[in-house]
Amino acid sequence: MLTEKIKALAAQITDELIAFRRDLHMHPELSNEEHYTASRIAEELDKIEGMEVFRGLAGGTGVMGMLHGKKGPGKVVLLRADIDALPIQEETGLPFSSCNPGVMHACGHDAHATWLLGSAKILAALQEEICGTVKFVFQPGEEGGGGGPRMVQGSKVLENPAVDAVFAAHAWPEIDAGEMHVAHCAFGHAGGFTIKVTGKGGHGSWPHECIDPIAVSHQIYGGLQQIVSRRLHETAARVLSVCTIQSGPQFKSNIIPDECTMTGTLRSDRREVIAEMARLVEQISKQIAEANDATAEVTTRYGEAVINTPEAIPFALNAGAKILGADKVKEDLMPHLGGEDFTEYITRVPGAYVFAGIATPETKGKFGLHSNKFVLEESVIPNMAAVFAQMAVDFIEKGGF
Repeated sequence: MLTEKIKALAAQITDELIAFRRDLHMHPELSNEEHYTASRIAEELDKIEGMEVFRGLAGGTGVMGMLHGKKGPGKVVLLRADIDALPIQEETGLPFSSCNPGVMHACGHDAHATWLLGSAKILAALQEEICGTVKFVFQPGEEGGGGGPRMVQGSKVLENPAVDAVFAAHAWPEIDAGEMHVAHCAFGHAGGFTIKVTGKGGHGSWPHECIDPIAVSHQIYGGLQQIVSRRLHETAARVLSVCTIQSGPQFKSNIIPDECTMTGTLRSDRREVIAEMARLVEQISKQIAEANDATAEVTTRYGEAVINTPEAIPFALNAGAKILGADKVKEDLMPHLGGEDFTEYITRVPGAYVFAGIATPETKGKFGLHSNKFVLEESVIPNMAAVFAQMAVDFIEKGGF
């Protein structure tokens, strides 16, 4: 049984993994600018005996390690982590806080990269006892930087050899540290919209001579709220949020502008629902604008969801239980409507995306993802390295889910 060896190896590298994570945390880099991060990852992979290292993927900052078990050929597993940071000024007060002004690992990608590196070290130590192939993909540009498509479609990490299963994990601040949850819908169909309302500007004291695009946008805003509450089935998971409204010259209170632009987000766990939401956004916006003698130019967009392969859910829970304990793994029945470009992998190859709890009693419910005070419990890192290793071993040994 390799599980006890995996646990022991994870314990042995705990200190070096935490040190590596802190180094990445101190040197965060924005999407597709992860040059230091990529070089540090590649440097560590180079130290691992038997590891093939591929640099410069996804247009420059993607890295992949590939390891072949020495017991012979077998299934091919891909483990993936994202490595980019966010344009946020860190305010955690940690001794290893970001050294890069205005940039912070506020989404846990430093931990993701570290536990993937840890799994590579663990599995390399077990090369003589395993067969098959494991690919360790360190992907740039997840935070809207197009890294997923460029890694999969451009660098073709799912090919040569062809991958049989894919796995990824996200640090999750709403789950207690030491737990792992797996949902059917890990991330929803995520999209957005832009509505540009054009009226007729003029002097604020003579509104009757104008077509006020701000007033029209206000009506559109109200109409959009009816989509979720009145136009869609109550069992559908859905979110529509208007997030920005911009109009007029700054600090000029007596000018009615010509234009007003609104942007927002659309989310659902069902493709047909988000498609209907997008249709209704366009219809309602244009009809309200027309009723006010204005015009509305509407653009909508949405992507695919991260839907876990049904057979992979109990598989991942079982692998997690071997490492964390049966009482620490749970199936999450609620759909999650965030966005993640792991969809590029899991819509092509079966697999699972899991949530790794990182919360302590002091942090739970206080500082979520993308907060400038986001922190995580570092003991999770070696545990997740072991879980990744266990999932790879189990899939290869069983020959499937």
